Amino acid sequence: MKMNKTLLAILAMSSVAGVAQAQVNLANADQSTLSLYGILDAGVVQMTNAGNISPNFVTGANPTGSNSRIGTVRGMMNGGESQSRWGIKGSEDLGDGNKAFFQLESAFNVASGNLATSGLAGGAGTPNMVADTALNGQLFNRMALIGVSNTDMGALSFGRHYSLALDVIGSIGGGYDPVNAQMFSPINFSGSYGGGGATDNSRVDSSIKYANKFGNINVNALYGMGGVAAASTARSNAQLNVGYEADAFGVQATAQQAKDTTGLSANITPGMVNATFENLTSYMLAGRFSATEALTLKAGYERMQISAPSNYAQDALMTTIYSYNLGTKTAFTGAQRNLNVYWVGGNFQFTPKTKLSVGYYDIELPSGTGTGANTVTTSTGSDKYLSAMVEYNLSKMTNVYAAMMLDKKSGSFLGAGTGAISTFNTYGAGLRIKF
Repeated sequence: MKMNKTLLAILAMSSVAGVAQAQVNLANADQSTLSLYGILDAGVVQMTNAGNISPNFVTGANPTGSNSRIGTVRGMMNGGESQSRWGIKGSEDLGDGNKAFFQLESAFNVASGNLATSGLAGGAGTPNMVADTALNGQLFNRMALIGVSNTDMGALSFGRHYSLALDVIGSIGGGYDPVNAQMFSPINFSGSYGGGGATDNSRVDSSIKYANKFGNINVNALYGMGGVAAASTARSNAQLNVGYEADAFGVQATAQQAKDTTGLSANITPGMVNATFENLTSYMLAGRFSATEALTLKAGYERMQISAPSNYAQDALMTTIYSYNLGTKTAFTGAQRNLNVYWVGGNFQFTPKTKLSVGYYDIELPSGTGTGANTVTTSTGSDKYLSAMVEYNLSKMTNVYAAMMLDKKSGSFLGAGTGAISTFNTYGAGLRIKF
C-alpha cells in the first residue's frame, strides 16, 4: 500500500485530535483500502439503589446492581446503546482471491475522554459504580488483529479477538440479544455472558481465529495461547461457533473452555486489584425468526460452569494484570458453580424510522449446583431483568433512543451486606452517532 504525505498527515491528526468529517475511506488503484470508523454514544441516566457515576468506568455506571448502594443517582452514561469506540481497518488485495487485512479498535468514555477501564483500581471503599471488564485502559482494548483470507478457504487472523459467544450476543446476524443495548441488557452490558462465566474472558489475547462460510453456514474457531513455560494449558482458551443465517431464520451455537482465566475485584490500594483464578466451560444456543417484515423474535440459552483453575501454581506467580498491580490472588474452590441463563424477546419496526425492542432475561443459580462428587447444596438464586428500548433514526448514521431495565434479584444474587435491597431500576435516553 502506497501512502503519500497527505494520507500520513490525515492519520496522524485523526489519532491525536480526531477527524472533522464523518468518515475517512481511502483506496488506491491496487485495491488496498483503509477506513477510519467509530460510534459516539452518550446520554442521561437515572438509577435506583446505586452509587456515584464514575468518569473512569467504561459506561460511567453499573446497571446490574452495584455494591455501592447509596440511593437514586442521575448523571451521564457512556454508550447507553452502543459502546463508544473508534477504529482503523484496512485490507490489501494480494490477487487470486487472497487478501491481507488488519483491524484496531478502542473504546473510550465520551463524558470524560478516558480510555475504557474497569475503574476497580481506584481502591476499595469508593462509592462509585464500577465492575470488572476486559477493557482496562489498553490502547486498542476492543480488538487488535492482523490476518489473511481467501475467497474459498476463509480467514485466519492473529491477535486480540472478541470471544465467539460475545459475537453471537451482539454481532452475528445483527445480534441475538433482543435488546441489543449496552446499558439496558444484562447479557450486553456484562462480559461474563460472552466470556462464558468471567468478563475477562470476553476478549481473548494472543489468539488465533479461523472463520469461513459455506453458503448460509458459518464456522468460527478460536484458540488463545497461554504462553506459560512448563504449563502448556495454563491460560489457554478454546472456542467453537457453528451457525446458520438466512433472511428469515438464524441459529447459532457456541462452546468454549478457558483455563486459568481471571475475575477481578477492587483492592484497598489505588492502582491495585485482586484476582480470582478459575476454569470456565460454557455452551450457548440462540435463535431468531422473522415472523413478519416488521417483527423479529429472538431467544437463547447459555450454560456457564465455573470450577477450580488447572494451573494455580503458575497463576500465583503473576504480579501484574493488564496495567494493574496484583494484590490478593486466590483460586476458585469448592463445588463447581453452574449458572443457567435464558432470554426471550424481539424487535418490532413500527415505521422505517422507529423500532421497539423488548427482552426478558433470567439468570438462575440452582440449588445443588455442581456435578458428581462436587455436588453440594447451596442457596438458590435468581436474577431477572425486563428491558425495553425505543429507537428513532434521524438519519442513516444518527439516532436517538429511550430505554429502561428493571432488575429483581433473590437468594444468593443479593450478595453480602445488601439487606433487603433486591430491585435495581435503570432509565435513560441518549444520542448515538456512527461514522
